[in-house]
Amino acid sequence: MTWVSLPGYFKTHGYTTLGGGKTYHGGLPPFSDGDLSWSDDRPYFESSDKRQCTSNYLKPSGQHGAVCPDNSTNLTEFTDYSNMQSMISNLEYASQVQKETGKPFFLSYGIHRPHLPFHFPAEWPGPDGNTINIWEAYGPDDAIDLPLHQQAPVGMPGIAFTYEMDGDKGVAVNGTTYPIPGPNGNGTNKCPFCGPAFPDNVTRVMRKGYYSAVSWVDYCAGRVIARLHELGHAEDTVIAIVGDHGWQLGEHNIWGKHTNFELGARVPLIIRAANQTANLKSDALAESVDIYPTLAALAGLPPPDDVDGIDLSSLWTDPSPATPLKTVAYSEYPRCAPPDAAWTPEPGYTNPNSCVTTARQNFTIMGTSMRTDAWRCTFWMWWDGLKLAPDFTKPPAATELYAHTNDTESNFDTFENVNVAPNYPAVVAEMMAMARKQWEKV
Repeated sequence: MTWVSLPGYFKTHGYTTLGGGKTYHGGLPPFSDGDLSWSDDRPYFESSDKRQCTSNYLKPSGQHGAVCPDNSTNLTEFTDYSNMQSMISNLEYASQVQKETGKPFFLSYGIHRPHLPFHFPAEWPGPDGNTINIWEAYGPDDAIDLPLHQQAPVGMPGIAFTYEMDGDKGVAVNGTTYPIPGPNGNGTNKCPFCGPAFPDNVTRVMRKGYYSAVSWVDYCAGRVIARLHELGHAEDTVIAIVGDHGWQLGEHNIWGKHTNFELGARVPLIIRAANQTANLKSDALAESVDIYPTLAALAGLPPPDDVDGIDLSSLWTDPSPATPLKTVAYSEYPRCAPPDAAWTPEPGYTNPNSCVTTARQNFTIMGTSMRTDAWRCTFWMWWDGLKLAPDFTKPPAATELYAHTNDTESNFDTFENVNVAPNYPAVVAEMMAMARKQWEKV
């Protein structure tokens, strides 16, 4: 199969394409896609991260737990900072090439955090020269809000829950390791290694660590954008910021990303067009697959061939179109244990339902999820390993339907707490028709 990556598409149109960090997941694709995606001007760069945790804020100092506001003032020890320095150097190089030859550039900076562990420098220099202590900026631990719903949704099928905590059965905070929480929140489920919800103080430290790691990301990305301004490219460059997945911070008693819930499937997406003067916000449904054709359009390039997704660039002139550009957003996430054995891990792995070490043809079930303005519906379909597609000749192993009516997107903890699929058979049937149309074309 021949395919052209997003940076490769810009490269074929005469761009200098340079990248680094976690743009591609380590080793996937091999050699970070080499010269298919990247110009040979400069190699793809990804640094290693500081391994040892040294922190005065958590005890015992030196333990590499799930959260670490690190004392180190040598920011180059942290992978996102080192990758940021490389990206700024790439930006300066590409800018010079453009000024000398007129050749445009495409740069991709893959930021690792806020991935677990939430390990970041506690302090860094602010724009005014003063030091920012991000851990203290978020206030005392007991000021951090707790999740409203620290249990699985009412009526949730067991197959929908995830125990993914980056491959671990427990999480270490302040020198104590706590078992991964189970779905009912009180530790009386069938999972042999699960526990109750984390103690409130642990949940707060974990959430504070995530927020701080996000602020660290904001600082690193901001440094690159600031340099773009200094080099005079702010008005002629498209800037896109996107996450590769969501994350649950104790909502549904989950601390992970491997779900088809809103908090796992939904990602931040910010795009600034060249010469954009006003801030715009749109409630239009969008998917990550739309980024490729949208960036091509905003750069003035022809539509890419054989690419899923649609061009969203019309939203810059009409953020709230009378006719929606799309009426549904799709996502999927697999499971590798049958629904009647939801606590059984795959061979050689510690977490139930995980497919981390399983070849695609050996998946058990695929969760196919659809989000409309009013609903999220997920069908857990048996997997056809030969076609590498959900098998719609069989009824779903489980079904979920969550109402999003009046969802203003101001509090993600408010919705998807009751599975109402039994109450709305007509909606479920409509969603199944949409799922068949989407996935049977594979």
